[in-house]
Amino acid sequence: MTVQFPFVTSAPGKVIIFGEHAAVYNRPAIAAALSLRTYLLVTKDDSKSEYILLEFPDINFRCHWKKTELPLHPIHPSDTNPPVPPSELDPELINDLGPLLSAIDSPLHYGAAYAFLYLFSSLCSRSTPGGLTFTMRSTLPIGAGLGSSASMSVCLAAAFGYIGGHIKEATICQESKIAHDSDECVFIDRWAFMGEKCIHGNPSGIDNAVATHGGAVMFQRMGNTLPSVRTAMRNLPPMHLLLTNTKTSRRTATLVAGVSKLVTDYPKSTAHILDAMEAIAREAYNLMLRPFLDETSKRKLLNLIRINHGLLVSLGVSHPNLERIKLYCDEMNVGETKLTGAGGGGCAITLLRDNLKPDVFEKLDKKFCEHGFESFRATLGGKGVGILISNDENVLDKLNVPSFVGFNSRDEIETYVGCSSLEDWRYW
Repeated sequence: MTVQFPFVTSAPGKVIIFGEHAAVYNRPAIAAALSLRTYLLVTKDDSKSEYILLEFPDINFRCHWKKTELPLHPIHPSDTNPPVPPSELDPELINDLGPLLSAIDSPLHYGAAYAFLYLFSSLCSRSTPGGLTFTMRSTLPIGAGLGSSASMSVCLAAAFGYIGGHIKEATICQESKIAHDSDECVFIDRWAFMGEKCIHGNPSGIDNAVATHGGAVMFQRMGNTLPSVRTAMRNLPPMHLLLTNTKTSRRTATLVAGVSKLVTDYPKSTAHILDAMEAIAREAYNLMLRPFLDETSKRKLLNLIRINHGLLVSLGVSHPNLERIKLYCDEMNVGETKLTGAGGGGCAITLLRDNLKPDVFEKLDKKFCEHGFESFRATLGGKGVGILISNDENVLDKLNVPSFVGFNSRDEIETYVGCSSLEDWRYW
């Protein structure tokens, strides 16, 4: 297979709809793909053949490495079976990458570079051409609990898998249904999980699973000695969402520890709360498996979201800013709102009612702006990882580093290279 440059890979972010915090206690959680995505442009410049470059303007990061300094395979890896990642990060490779990362002092930049170099060194070889520039753009808020790092890792794993000859070209168009996991998606998911390990240490795997496969996933830990269970929901009915970022920082570990103390101090009461959250997740799962949401099902789903938020409030993981968002959404009757992720700040999601007028969102956005909140319209459950390879001159005109870096907004990124805008996108 001949690799065609330039190309773009893309993967969605994720939002946890039901089951956050309860998942820590072996209850099911449901996460769904967002229409907000990460895009990775890969270009080749023979005048820079000594180097491999990484551009990530959304986090103000740019770095390059000499190709000869990277611990690459001496033979082309496509001569053998596709590489299978180890259960843990390779300590020898970590040691070899240490000097290449030593000058990076920002934790955010370090994580991105570490995942990039680890996956590149694992999936590419000495026969991989130099002069490659990897330019990352995201329509996702970075570090807001929406799976931005997993989305990035999936984009990288897909790009390196394609360059290394480990996966076939994608063939599924936007309108097609995906019935089962392809070998390519399984490969990308596994390697993206290694990228997540580079960034987070001990991730659950749910973020990279949703970013790879799209749709939604019901995820449940089964205890320390048993593997977690993931049930894919690939083809969700359309669900429109308002996603609001409080821009309030929080530490997930502190919030999880607070719930743990409640569980220890009030075991009977909290057991009932966790049982209720499990029942909500399972009832929502049955509703979301249907290919459509009729009026009755939509009303039930809205009710479940309201109840779930109340249970999370009782566990002490909300925040005044999250409650302000819920209050404004309730006052304007736009839908039902709940916190998502760890809580304590971060983001709120609102499942929107049907047929809302545009002026409602204008008024709501004005209220949010007064408090420094940022909101996005999004849909749930779209396609997972994809690749754009195009011969269209109008498309190719935007597939260069200056144009890609120069996009000034999420809307520009989506307009010029977005999965919802261009017909040339294909999925595995």
